[in-house]
Amino acid sequence: MAREEIIPLVKKDLQNHVDNMIRQELDNMRALAGIKAKKKKKKKAKKAKKKKVKAIKLPGGKFIKDMTDYEILK
Repeated sequence: MAREEIIPLVKKDLQNHVDNMIRQELDNMRALAGIKAKKKKKKKAKKAKKKKVKAIKLPGGKFIKDMTDYEILK
């Protein structure tokens, strides 16, 4: 019963130890070869698309589609 409780902890500790050793060896190999570690690329944010102004379906709608309500009422 005690063995079942301890084995996962020991496996996790051993895995971390091995990962650190491998990482250290890779750093040593990179230093000998003169190669720097690769940097992760940042993802670019998507640009927001501009919405087209819809033409008003009224006589003279082409001329007033770009005007604000205030300009139309002047």
